[in-house]
Amino acid sequence: MLKLVLSAISVFAAAALFVAGQMLLGTQLSLSLSAEGLGSARIGLVLMFYSFGFMLGSLMGPRLIGRVGHIRVFAAFAAMICCAALLHGLVFNDVLWAALRAISGFCGALLLIVLESWINAHATPQRRGRLMSLYMVNYYLAGAGGQLFIGLFPTGDARAFMLAAGLLVLASVPLCLTSRPAPPLPASGRLAFRELFEASRVSVFGALAAGFAMAAFYQLSPISVKQLGYDLDTVARYMACAVVASMALQYPLGRLSDRVDRRRVILGIAVAVAGVSLLAATLGQLSLTLLFVASMAFTATASSLYPACLARLNDRTAGRNPVAANASLLLCYGVGQCLGPLCASAVMSLIGPAGLYVSIGAVLAAFAAYSLHRLRFADTAVVEQQRYMPMSADSTPVIVNVQPPVQHAAAPDAHSAGTPTQRQ
Repeated sequence: MLKLVLSAISVFAAAALFVAGQMLLGTQLSLSLSAEGLGSARIGLVLMFYSFGFMLGSLMGPRLIGRVGHIRVFAAFAAMICCAALLHGLVFNDVLWAALRAISGFCGALLLIVLESWINAHATPQRRGRLMSLYMVNYYLAGAGGQLFIGLFPTGDARAFMLAAGLLVLASVPLCLTSRPAPPLPASGRLAFRELFEASRVSVFGALAAGFAMAAFYQLSPISVKQLGYDLDTVARYMACAVVASMALQYPLGRLSDRVDRRRVILGIAVAVAGVSLLAATLGQLSLTLLFVASMAFTATASSLYPACLARLNDRTAGRNPVAANASLLLCYGVGQCLGPLCASAVMSLIGPAGLYVSIGAVLAAFAAYSLHRLRFADTAVVEQQRYMPMSADSTPVIVNVQPPVQHAAAPDAHSAGTPTQRQ
């Protein structure tokens, strides 16, 4: 195990710094926009641009990396996202901040493609499961650590943005200094939407619902907790606990969905998310302890919905091209990410902090009802189910590349800044 960790230590370090910086920046922005007096609907509109930028980056990233190489892309866009973070602390303008969120999302997608490409380069079939588990633990612990920085400075303090910028740009150091060869990109491409929809309608709507829930929660829950009257330290602890809880059920639910009918697992996850959202919207508004418990249960279940839907899609397509399937399904997830903050913030502006969980609960309850209908009257079971793959809320298509192409000992690659070549 130690040898496995050491083989990917530079990638893990870069991922930890990047995720910590992104989590800190995202939460700080939500709180800062609220402190400036913007309404919930306006805040949701500004924050939505991150998801829009992330979608564009996921689509355009592989082509750009193919032209100039992994390390150059990572260094360039780490510098760009650092500048975007610093500009938030320099001047407040909601239109400018929306543009900066789009830039941050675009850069974040490219950085994740590079990081996940390197992870897949290490992930031989014999050790893929262990390596992915370590990557997910590293991802979520770093995210929780980033949230804990929230309480160090007052809301909107430029030093908070400077700290986030520093973490983001530092992510380029371990990767740019690694002596390991840069990996090749996997086969790209996407399924046609008609093929995607015909293969698994439950997966399409499940990805939309998962994107809606996760984006709404991560972008608006800091505001919701602050509006309930709690201080920054409480917000920081709340977000850190929620991030850590995101990885709690991925492995158990994954194993369960590999052994029983995956349609029933997806339905169960949807019902559970709707239920804990209702708990957070009611009892959670009265008790901080119940709010913590409900929110941790929410992230633990909601973070497992997209991977389960992707596995179901791969079941229906017989696992012919998991990268293309994920690329297509991520577009659906991205649409949900764009809609989540917009719709949830509008409900929050009408009924207050509980509106976040009411909107999420309503969407997941509707999806659960649709899943039940498909289970009873339309969808068919799959005898040979494909393997469930744990992944974070912000993933890219390359994370499902089951086995990287064979690497050849070749001449030095000009795209790798002087290192020998070869590839999330």
